[in-house]
Amino acid sequence: MFSFASGDCRHLIVFDLEWNQSSYNPNHRMPHEIIEIGACRVNRNYEVVDTFSRLIRPRLYKRLDKHIKKVTGMTEAELEAGGTFADVFSDFILWCGEDAQLVTWGRDDFPVLRRNAAFHQTQLPFEPPIDAQLVFGGACLGSCYQQMNLHAAMEHQNITIDVPAHRAVYDAQCTAALLCSIDEAANALDGEKRAQLERTIAKEKRVAASTLISLPTRHTYQTDALADERLMNIACPKCGMRTAFDTPWFDSGREKYMALSVCPAHGFAFGQMHFKRGANGLLITHQRIYSAIEEEISDVRERYRLYQLTPPRKRHHRLNMEDSIRRSDADQ
Repeated sequence: MFSFASGDCRHLIVFDLEWNQSSYNPNHRMPHEIIEIGACRVNRNYEVVDTFSRLIRPRLYKRLDKHIKKVTGMTEAELEAGGTFADVFSDFILWCGEDAQLVTWGRDDFPVLRRNAAFHQTQLPFEPPIDAQLVFGGACLGSCYQQMNLHAAMEHQNITIDVPAHRAVYDAQCTAALLCSIDEAANALDGEKRAQLERTIAKEKRVAASTLISLPTRHTYQTDALADERLMNIACPKCGMRTAFDTPWFDSGREKYMALSVCPAHGFAFGQMHFKRGANGLLITHQRIYSAIEEEISDVRERYRLYQLTPPRKRHHRLNMEDSIRRSDADQ
């Protein structure tokens, strides 16, 4: 039966991040740079017993985005006095301890943390967290994917705590204040709904462990990008080795691509991809790769089968990798 405090963990670590970015000159290896880590330690009775709050001196985006500055009240001078990412993150790891279950509000924080750790060549020792926002949706709103922001959720549950908004440690404390009521609502679900919630939580943990890739390309057109086999290659999300395609990249609708590939050691990987156009007119590819389960494998294969049955003239410009490679070879 689901519980935030289930399993062997002695305590929960509820954490929240603030990050900065550049709309004009982003670094695609780290589009969002963490500038604050805030967290609170919660015991199995859902009581906050300790807090962690540290600012991080930016390395890439030293000018604060106007929106971030307005929402958080931070200044460049404050951040300049912060620690390096490596030092702050190392202290955070030690503070968390070895037997903690991580919790976040929303699915964005952990992938951003992974990218920052990779950029700074720092080991990430944590398993993916439980997304309290997702559990709240499934337990209190009727659907895991019905989202509500943190402070609206507190109003919904009639919970108030006297802390400022939109700083990492305070948002972590607000999330912690919700856990007990969310847990009670989850345990009140009937068996079928609770089982569905647990399946969704397991899936989201796999998604949270995704490999995220953002790469600028030298291509203007999606057909050319899809024909670039080095660009389209999928690495195993567990070992990083090259995989073999089971179904190629294909447009599943509205220029949202998906693919299946197989790692000899770790099985199937599921890829999702879309393109954006950079300021220079060239395409940027954004990919998410994570381990696939049987249900997802069957779903992608069926979608690709139906795609293949659709005559090319009726696909409404939907593209796939194999056709693009054939066209490229024919043009050469």
